Amino acid sequence: MQYAAGGYGPLKAALAEHLRVSRLISCDPRQILILGGAHQALDLCARMLADVGDTAWIEDPGYWGARNVFRAAGLRLYPVAVDAQGLAPTEANWCGAPPRLVFVTPSYQYPTGAVLSLARRRALLERAAADGAWIVEDDYDNELRYHREPLASLFGLAPGGPVLYLGTFSKVMYPGLRLAYLVVPPALVEAFAAGNAELYREGRLVEQAALADFIVEGHLAAHIRRMRTVYAERQAVLRTRLGAHFGDALEPSGGQGGIHLLYRFRAPADDQRLVREALAEGIVTRPLSIYCADGARGEQGLLLGYAAVPTEQIAPAADRLAGVIERHLVAAGRR
Repeated sequence: MQYAAGGYGPLKAALAEHLRVSRLISCDPRQILILGGAHQALDLCARMLADVGDTAWIEDPGYWGARNVFRAAGLRLYPVAVDAQGLAPTEANWCGAPPRLVFVTPSYQYPTGAVLSLARRRALLERAAADGAWIVEDDYDNELRYHREPLASLFGLAPGGPVLYLGTFSKVMYPGLRLAYLVVPPALVEAFAAGNAELYREGRLVEQAALADFIVEGHLAAHIRRMRTVYAERQAVLRTRLGAHFGDALEPSGGQGGIHLLYRFRAPADDQRLVREALAEGIVTRPLSIYCADGARGEQGLLLGYAAVPTEQIAPAADRLAGVIERHLVAAGRR
C-alpha cells in the first residue's frame, strides 16, 4: 500500500485533481494532509501557527466546534460579526484585536448561509498578509451548491498566501467516515507533516485507499451530482411549507447551497425552549443562540437540517414544527 507523509499517496493525488476541477485550486499532492476530521485539522492549525494567548477570530454567529477547539488550545477568542455578505471585520477589529488566526466559512457561512463577497475576500487576504495573520478557510460543504457557481476560494485567490484550506467528507458523504483534508501553503508542508505525525500519528489507510478508488473511478462526482438534486428538492419543500404557515414571520437565511436553512424570528422568541418543545414532537433542530458569542442573549432562530429527512417526510415534519412554533408564539403573546 502506497504511503506518503500526511496520508495515502493516491488519495492525496485524487484530492488534488478533485480540487483543481471543483474549486480551481492548484496544489501539489504533498500540500495535502489527510486528517481524522475537521476538529483535528483545526487543532493542528492552532498548535502549529499560534501560541497560548494569541488571538483567534471566529465568526459571530459561528461554528461552535471551532470555538471549542481554539479555546482548548489556549487561544483568546474574538468574535467578529457576520452579515449578509459574510464576515464583516471593521478597522476597529483589526486595530483593537489583531488576529493570529482567522477562522472563516466563506462559501456557505455556518450557520447563516451567507456567502463572503469577492470584495471582502480580497480585503481579508490583503489585510491578513499585511498583519501576519493566518486564515483557516473551512469549505465544509462547498460541493453542495444549487443556484450559481461559487466565488473563488480564498486559497485559490492567493496561491502561496496566508491561507490553509480545510475540506471534509462528513457533509458530502456521511459523518461516520470522519476524514478531512487540509491544504497548506508550500512553505508549511514539511512542518505540518512533521507536526501531524508527532501529535496524532497516522493510519486508517484502508479507508483512505477505498476513498481514493471511489474518487478516481468517478463515484464521488456522480454522488455529488445526484445529491445536489435531492437536497435542492428537500430544501424547496421545506421553504414552501414553512412559508405557507408563517409568511414573513420567519425570515429564512441561506439556501444557495448546503444541507441546512436558518430561520430567524421577526418577533422575540426563546429559541432554546423551542428546540426542547420541538424535540418532544420528534423534530430535531438547533437554536441559533448557541452559535452566538452572547449565548442565550444572542440572536434567536432555528437551524433546520434536511439532509437525513426523506423528501416525502419533510412536509409533515414542517407542519408539526409549525404547530410547535405557533403555540410558542401564542403563549408568549407574540402571535
